[in-house]
Amino acid sequence: MKIEKSYKVKKSRINMHLNEKRGINKSGQATIFVIVAIAIVAVIVIAFAFFPGVTERITGQEINPIGFLRSCVDDNIGENIALLARQGGYSNPEGFVLHKGEKVKYLCYTSKYYETCSVQQPMIKTHFEKELQTLSQKKVNDCFQSLKTEYEKRGFSVSSGAVKSNVNIVPNSIRINFETPMTITKEDTKTFDGFSVDIDSEMYDLLFTAQSIIDFESSLGDSETSLYLQYYPNLKIEKEKLGDGTTIYKLSNVITKEEFTFASRSLAWPAGYGTE
Repeated sequence: MKIEKSYKVKKSRINMHLNEKRGINKSGQATIFVIVAIAIVAVIVIAFAFFPGVTERITGQEINPIGFLRSCVDDNIGENIALLARQGGYSNPEGFVLHKGEKVKYLCYTSKYYETCSVQQPMIKTHFEKELQTLSQKKVNDCFQSLKTEYEKRGFSVSSGAVKSNVNIVPNSIRINFETPMTITKEDTKTFDGFSVDIDSEMYDLLFTAQSIIDFESSLGDSETSLYLQYYPNLKIEKEKLGDGTTIYKLSNVITKEEFTFASRSLAWPAGYGTE
């Protein structure tokens, strides 16, 4: 009897242990399911926020043409801005100094000593816009055609002319204007006069500051960069003097990490001047 009783006690304890283990396993599985569900929701939210062209295709919703075009051109515009910004706003600069492997354009230059520089590019922003438009034109055209194709895949009849576009650098963004009208027809007809796509950027302030520095260099021979920091708290200015009298300016936004680099040679002194 004692043996049987002992056996029953052991069996009861084992069953209790197994039940506890099952409970833990079920709890663990429930936790895993919750984590997976949260991850799936997060991915969907991110997709809707940053890839509208993709999510519209998945959900079958009506196309948001602005969102579609923005997601299409965004990476290309960013890459081209970075290239131009490293080289003083030029894709293939002439009149440059080679600095850390980069061709940095002189935006103000004199080959002489004791003289202030002559401005090489009086309209920095306008030139940057033209260069950016040239570099991005093919991608912009392709994205507009992709938008038409996407409408046609969804059964729309689409009519439009040749793609015309321009790039404007405005406060807080780069604006790509698609100036081509588009008419789409399915059950009803919609006509778009064009599309304006804004991409977040602080390049406007960087170029405006560069223009001001160049004006100082051409008239006074040097700039007082601390003045700009009072008005632009997110602005950082690095100023590096080279041995030949060249100054490398690197302007950056500490929040967005965007940069603009250019060179100037103004009121240069011969090597060893003033030393004993």
